[in-house]
Amino acid sequence: MTRAASIALAFALLACSPAQNTPQTGSQTNWLLACDSSEDCGALECLCGVCTASCENEVACSELAGASCSAPRSEASLALCGAHPSESGLCLPTPAVRVEIDATMRHQALVGFGASLGYADDVIAAHPDEAALYDLLFRDAGLDALRLRNRYESAGEPSLQATRAIVEAATARLGRTPFLFMTSSTPPAALKENESRTCAGDAQTCTLASVAGGGFDYTAFARYWRESLAAYASAGVVPDYVSIQNNPNWVPPEEAPNEGCRFLPEEGTETLMIDGAPVAVPYPGYSEALAAVRAAIGDMASVPRFAAPEVSSVSAIAAYTTALGATPADAFALHMYGQDADAVDVASLETARDLAEQLARPVFQTEMQAEGLETAVLMHHVLTAAGASVYLQNDLVALTRATASVSLVLLTTTGLEPQGPFYALMHFAKHTDPGWARIDASSDDAALLSSAWLSPDEGALTVVLVNSGAEARDAEVVVPDVLRAQLVRTEVTRTVFDSVERAAELGALSVDGVVRVPGRSIATVAFSAE
Repeated sequence: MTRAASIALAFALLACSPAQNTPQTGSQTNWLLACDSSEDCGALECLCGVCTASCENEVACSELAGASCSAPRSEASLALCGAHPSESGLCLPTPAVRVEIDATMRHQALVGFGASLGYADDVIAAHPDEAALYDLLFRDAGLDALRLRNRYESAGEPSLQATRAIVEAATARLGRTPFLFMTSSTPPAALKENESRTCAGDAQTCTLASVAGGGFDYTAFARYWRESLAAYASAGVVPDYVSIQNNPNWVPPEEAPNEGCRFLPEEGTETLMIDGAPVAVPYPGYSEALAAVRAAIGDMASVPRFAAPEVSSVSAIAAYTTALGATPADAFALHMYGQDADAVDVASLETARDLAEQLARPVFQTEMQAEGLETAVLMHHVLTAAGASVYLQNDLVALTRATASVSLVLLTTTGLEPQGPFYALMHFAKHTDPGWARIDASSDDAALLSSAWLSPDEGALTVVLVNSGAEARDAEVVVPDVLRAQLVRTEVTRTVFDSVERAAELGALSVDGVVRVPGRSIATVAFSAE
């Protein structure tokens, strides 16, 4: 609820005196009537001048139709109570939000939602509950995109059969091959200046190896990629898109060693402080490396498309994209690191979208780590403001509880535990497919984020609502009459991240088109023909 709406509510409540001065004791029909004492309120209390109930959670307000628990210092409570805020929450009317769907405004076509296998291919394929995991991810949640780490080192090592098994399992459950995106965390150690896959604050040498006489070994780097793609194709895995280097703008810090390889947008130097003195350090160019790989694989039987530059933040994309010139990659790939889910930099996402639209390229968000609600919020903004066609969480599975909250599923020795991000992606993925178009879905409440997806034949529509605020909202989903007339079947599902409610099936949408969206939750309304 906006501050203006909260103040309007407060004045409306204070002006609401009963038509008769005989409160109905024991009845809740006194709710929101003006009062001087609790004696005026029957079974309710006189709080901040109106008859209502105190609350700590939504359950306390469940007997009051259209009520939700408003926190003591929420805008609604403060607007009502003024300088003397209530010490507890108050049962106040749930703010009503209008979400209007406009099918005439078409945006990007969806490619898919999913996550990265990372380093877990072998663990997943060997897990005793692997079949249940595949059912959960691809059949139940409808995830249809996988991010593969280029595991190839040299001929025959390592085995790629685990990756093949996972892709085949996804294909069997989806009825089609999932979207496959392959990236590289680092070239092999032999192609690195520091002769190691891992970097740890060694910015001067965490980069591509040089050749005798100067320059960088783009030829060997391109040969590595050709051999990698040939090995994967022999194993039956053919990626749709590849990224030649993940996070080319990043060097892992000394306190957190990781795989990496630094590329500038174009070959050149960067001044670093080394032993207290500035040193001009030469770096390879991302644009030169991409050109070399393109040339090296051009005659292969299966040539993937390229996504670039897969930088660690939205702000870094412009410099790399500019360096690619008039013939950029086939898609722009970026990560959402540095974006605060509580204050998303929407302008930077819109800038990335505008750049992609100028060059007629799709936008892919290919790596992010965040917990459940935060994932839902970031997904909404990158899909709407940046116009992304792909959203990939960093970790498909977690092997320890330390990283579980930002992964889709925790693998334990006894089974599977879906995590918050799993449900965030599920709400977007289960009732959409590749090729669906994003259409306008406008909300008149900034805290209630709305997006809508329409099937190519207009025989199905999915509306996703993310309530990033603490208070519940009642959202009226308004679909154009012509579209609504043919989409007569509805299904509502909801996940409340701060409660035990997960992907709860709530049945059909109410006849008035209103769905309750509790605070910090996500709800999906799926419309379809009979």
